[in-house]
Amino acid sequence: MATIKINGVGLPAPTKINIPRFDLDSGDTTRNEAGYMQRDRIRQGIYKIELEWRMLTSAEVNKIESLIQPSSVSVTFPTPRGMVTKRMYAGDRKIDMVVDSCWNMSFNLIEY
Repeated sequence: MATIKINGVGLPAPTKINIPRFDLDSGDTTRNEAGYMQRDRIRQGIYKIELEWRMLTSAEVNKIESLIQPSSVSVTFPTPRGMVTKRMYAGDRKIDMVVDSCWNMSFNLIEY
């Protein structure tokens, strides 16, 4: 079973996967003169999936790239509470050639 699915299609198993969650603050969040946080949190628990693969074939890279090309994708991934599906977008992609026709690839999927 695929660890991560995009629009129902399984990705090759990542070499490394991290799934942090973060909060989104408004532009009004600042520190006052005493250094205390004046926080205006507008959303919490946003998922970001950090993915990394090593030694992918050209075909695997092309498959992944075609899956993350749309501006918004449905991503199913594991969490401590079970599998979750969220609408996400792909951040910047990094693709490095290791040897002829073998590639390392990394990018983040960020929840809308």
